[in-house]
Order: sequence, then C-alpha cells, then structure tokens
Amino acid sequence: MENNEEISIYNINSIINFIKDNFIQIILFILVFVIIYVVDHISNINAMIFAMPSPIPGVNVIEPKSQIKIPKGNKRIKK
Repeated sequence: MENNEEISIYNINSIINFIKDNFIQIILFILVFVIIYVVDHISNINAMIFAMPSPIPGVNVIEPKSQIKIPKGNKRIKK
C-alpha cells in the first residue's frame, strides 16, 4: 500500500531524489539569502564611510544653499 514515489520524512531515498530533482532551485533559494546578506553588509560599510568626519582638518562640508536672491531693482537699460 505504500507508494515509493511519495516524499516522506522516514524514507531517505525520497528525500535524496527530491534534492536531485530540485538541485538548481535549492541552490537559487540559498543564493537569495547570500545576496541579501552581502547587500546589507555593503550598505552598512557605506553608512560608516559617509558618517566619518572629514579627514582633512579645517575643511568643512559645504552645504548647498536653498536659494540665491538676485535684486531686481538695480537693472539699467541703455538705449
């Protein structure tokens, strides 16, 4: 009555056959977690690099100005 093709925990041959049949999918599944770990590690390194102060003393980080105001009343037109 037992079906040999059915996957069960107690039959080691069925587990080995499952791994053989789905080897590429299992490798890709593990590779997903490796890629996520590597990207997270690189992101942490990037955050540490940009959080460090300037290595040259006296050089300040230049902050962008929001707007430059140009006075409009000082224009002269020559005719």
